[in-house]
Amino acid sequence: MTEVARTRLSDEEFGRSFYRSISKDIEEADLLLDSFVQFLSINTPLKRKRTVHRLIEEVLKKYQVQLNEKRVTVSKNYDRDLPETIVPDRLLSYILDSVLRYGINSVAPEGHIKFLTKSFKFKKDTTARKRLLREDKQYAKIELLFKTSQSQSESSQESLSLMLLGLTREVVRKNQGMMKIERDERKGIQSISLWFPCERREIPHYRKIDLLT
Repeated sequence: MTEVARTRLSDEEFGRSFYRSISKDIEEADLLLDSFVQFLSINTPLKRKRTVHRLIEEVLKKYQVQLNEKRVTVSKNYDRDLPETIVPDRLLSYILDSVLRYGINSVAPEGHIKFLTKSFKFKKDTTARKRLLREDKQYAKIELLFKTSQSQSESSQESLSLMLLGLTREVVRKNQGMMKIERDERKGIQSISLWFPCERREIPHYRKIDLLT
């Protein structure tokens, strides 16, 4: 509208001045509106919750094509009251991605993958967990279960995934967690378990609002 006004006004200098004035008013109004929206966002933060389950769903969606190609079914058994972990979202997403990728490459065709979550307090233990987990501290456990292929030969994809899983173990350890890989040779079932300390505080999540979306 201001562009039309500028070109149609008989006084060209007045038209340019009018255009600059209107444009400045619009910019100031946009800036004021954006500041007000961001103010509301900061003063009404979202409570960080169900992060683990949300990230599991995200990585499952990411690998849905690969799961379909192998005709692998997925089930989940979630602890509805699972607390938040101290692990940042980006790192936790990377860990879950690595674990699921290994599971997909290792699971038997037309097999089944299951995710389980639960929270617990670690008690006294004489096993290796004692050196990694603190007593009487709340932990969130994430477990992936699947039946492996009967083939004894390891595929190149599975070998690569196993190598990456070793790197992921270090990421878990550096975030005060623990990873454990177990296999029941008789049943051919493998499990990958993750333990992470729970966050004691309520962590607010500040969502940036984009007025253009």
